[in-house]
Amino acid sequence: MATYETAENKFLTINGVKHAYRLFGQTHGVPLFLHIHFRGNMDSWDPAFINRLAAKRPILLVDSTGVGRSEGEVPTKYSGWSSIIIDVIDALGITKIDVLGFSMGGFIVQLIALEAPHLVRKLIVAGSGPSIGEGVVGSDPEYFTQVASATTDEEAQKAFKWTFFSHSDKKQELAEQWWQRMTKARSDRAPLLGPEGTQNQIAAVSRFMSEGHRDEGTYDRLDQIKIPVLVANGSNDLLVATENSYVLWKRLVNADAHLHLYPDSGHGFLDEYHEHFSNLVNVFLDEE
Repeated sequence: MATYETAENKFLTINGVKHAYRLFGQTHGVPLFLHIHFRGNMDSWDPAFINRLAAKRPILLVDSTGVGRSEGEVPTKYSGWSSIIIDVIDALGITKIDVLGFSMGGFIVQLIALEAPHLVRKLIVAGSGPSIGEGVVGSDPEYFTQVASATTDEEAQKAFKWTFFSHSDKKQELAEQWWQRMTKARSDRAPLLGPEGTQNQIAAVSRFMSEGHRDEGTYDRLDQIKIPVLVANGSNDLLVATENSYVLWKRLVNADAHLHLYPDSGHGFLDEYHEHFSNLVNVFLDEE
């Protein structure tokens, strides 16, 4: 069985653009697609988290357009991101899939569930929330700016550790352990998204959170989701306010929706509590 560290990079062409993906883990069962955070790519997952999932089910990772090993330009509308993922899933002949989105990826998997309800069996939204709407609150822009402006590996390490984990010495040591696991998992790592692609991703999130484009978002359509949903976050998320996870959960009025918050943790709760959260995900996905 291929693991996160040994999974082969594969490619397929969607709308004339080459996209990279990995399909690994178990060879039977409903696959789980995972969408990564802002500026991240297939190499940005914690192996301690994702390998526990791969031991139970097939795992699909995709570099979205213009990200990582995929060609093209990063779309400035999230609908462009979600449609590409749906096209990749269709091209691979997958007829039913579970989806997990982390941070910005959480926005995308909501759209996938709304746009392709025939495909999605269960939905997991981690460290994320809905689009603009009543009750959705902004976070201190200082933290987002740190992640957005990092240009060197050292700057990225400092920014992600500080914004993903609580700031005590103990928590920052856990952050360092996570960073080392992630960055040493593969020898063929793709770089962090560059300035142009980053600006396009910022444009996409700005549009998603704009009242003028509210009809393109998820907030007013969440009642259309009627599948099991797991919403999870840390108790004090500095990048996507924890309150927004609660708003998302409350808006899922027609879904079998569960909310789980991790104590004394932030945006990177899934890396800090990698064993517990991977177990929670596996239990959620395996329930009838």
